[in-house]
Amino acid sequence: MNDALANAIIGGALVLAAVTGVFSYLRRPTPRLVVAAVLMVAAAVLVQAVVAAVLLINGERPQELGTFIGYLFFSVLVLPAAFAWARMEPGRWGNGVLAVGCLTLSVMIVRLQQVWDVTGG
Repeated sequence: MNDALANAIIGGALVLAAVTGVFSYLRRPTPRLVVAAVLMVAAAVLVQAVVAAVLLINGERPQELGTFIGYLFFSVLVLPAAFAWARMEPGRWGNGVLAVGCLTLSVMIVRLQQVWDVTGG
């Protein structure tokens, strides 16, 4: 796991959760800049997943391999799923779903780090 990238993803996801939460409260549609930021965080998650997969292929494994792979798989899916749902429901609830997706992603990345750091490389 790349801790710097993981921390950047966590920070970006938390900032996006706050921003989309405010837009949800104000009942505003998601601005294009926020959409671009969501796509950048999703791309960073994909890069993190590739880095983790390469480390796993090279033989570095956490003790809880199944848990790690589960978190890794769903961390890649959670933001695109929230984004798709938010695009189908523009306005207040779409932003709310996006905020929850960003919060969920940040927790999943923290858990990935914890599982990896216990016995990973």
